[in-house]
Amino acid sequence: MARPILPALLLLGACSDGPVEDVEPRANSVEELSNRLDKLSDRTSEDIEPPPRLGVLRAEEIAAPLGAGPACSLHKDGRSYLVVSDAGALARIDGRRAALAVSGPVGPTGGFFTAPGVTVSIGRIRPTAAGADEYGRGWPARVTIGGDRERPIEKHEAIWTCRR
Repeated sequence: MARPILPALLLLGACSDGPVEDVEPRANSVEELSNRLDKLSDRTSEDIEPPPRLGVLRAEEIAAPLGAGPACSLHKDGRSYLVVSDAGALARIDGRRAALAVSGPVGPTGGFFTAPGVTVSIGRIRPTAAGADEYGRGWPARVTIGGDRERPIEKHEAIWTCRR
């Protein structure tokens, strides 16, 4: 039993009895904290920006429910945001994967999708030369997300690609 106590005693002996630093708060730190709290209490909900409603879909989320692959997709910088197949549409809205109903024609010029509390509208924003998408690069498009009365309508730009 003497062995485990020996290292502890050696550690205690190594501690110095040097001067102890003053641990009282600085005079202005209480004032700084009070000012910060006042600034935070004055903020309104408009000052605090919520995260974007439209999120990135992971590859494993897309493959299983869509089967053979998407007929159309909304993507940007190599990341998928919305995919459409004959089974329906899929997106990540408000941090959750959401199945969206196709609520209008879907094609190279865009589409319209809905779910409870969500509307997603996609439309091509710049005309392209004939055959510009023959290699599957897609078209510049604007996506508008709405349907939630508590949040403002969001607009993003991405690329819309269709195989149809």
